[in-house]
Amino acid sequence: MTTIQIDNAPAQGLEDSSLDEKLERLDEILGSMGGTVLIGYSGGVDSAMLAVAAHRVLGKRAIAVTADSESYADGELERAVEIVEQFGIPHEVVHTREIDNPDYASNPINRCYFCKSELFIHMGKLAEKHQATAILYGQNADDVGDFRPGATAAREYGVRAPLMEAGMSKDDVRQLAKRWGVPVWNRPAMACLSSRFPYGTAVTSEGLRQVDRAERFMKDLICEQLRVRHHDHVARIELPADELTSLVADVALRRLIADELSSLGYRRVTLDVIGFRSGSMNEALDSGEDAPVPDAATVFTQMGLEGRAEFDEQILCLQLEETALMKLIDPQARMTLAGELRHTATPYVAFDLTSGSPTA
Repeated sequence: MTTIQIDNAPAQGLEDSSLDEKLERLDEILGSMGGTVLIGYSGGVDSAMLAVAAHRVLGKRAIAVTADSESYADGELERAVEIVEQFGIPHEVVHTREIDNPDYASNPINRCYFCKSELFIHMGKLAEKHQATAILYGQNADDVGDFRPGATAAREYGVRAPLMEAGMSKDDVRQLAKRWGVPVWNRPAMACLSSRFPYGTAVTSEGLRQVDRAERFMKDLICEQLRVRHHDHVARIELPADELTSLVADVALRRLIADELSSLGYRRVTLDVIGFRSGSMNEALDSGEDAPVPDAATVFTQMGLEGRAEFDEQILCLQLEETALMKLIDPQARMTLAGELRHTATPYVAFDLTSGSPTA
């Protein structure tokens, strides 16, 4: 197989270009590729839009390739297949076993490097079968500078990122996907299930299934854009601000969630005080100098809250009276509380949904 070694940097000045100008550049990049090309395709908006763009330019010479593994959430493969069938894009599925690699399963901070390496090795073998001249993946221009070990693997394997080369941002990708009728244009960002595990916590088949079941329950119950972070025996749920406000105010729903996730094997179920944000596991990597560890009891007194706190698996678990929780329906009050309690020693602050009343 012949691949093209490049630095995958966006062309200078494209950040100020219009979407149509960036699309013209993307078409030029894709049109310059001779022979068959393979596109790493998860079904998320970036890879879906790239697959559609490549198909528009290259036709049947563009083949989407999906890696089916234990870290791929249940139902995602079926969703991905629906999109390529809608646009008539050739599609291949490879079955990867990155979890068998101890370097991946031990969950180091560069776990994504080993995942992408596994994918690109499989795609390389597939490229030989199709005599492909290039392998592509869906990194966009907004990803530059972010902590993305997978990009290192892409460079090592000569994998190109045409969206980034064309200077397309995440917003550009969504706008273009909407224009073309790609059904995931407004879908929340995807991430593999392994991203729910704190670095250093082993990624296991059992844990992945546990996370998948927990997130499917939560998504059916509340919304699509959420995470259930897997801190060994503790689940830490991240919700968008509006949904978090509603749940804090709903005693019955909190109890339902605690009971369901407990039935899946979590001994403690918590609700992150800040809420949903992508890449929250990276917050625990901050090892810089910090002020003394805050005293939760003192903070509670200052804010007029009744309760106590316990530290468990990187999480400061807040066991608050119902009257205290009602004071925290206000998002600003929650952010103030989190700001007072967060520390490098306690990177995550969450309401403990399984504790019941601390004075009961």
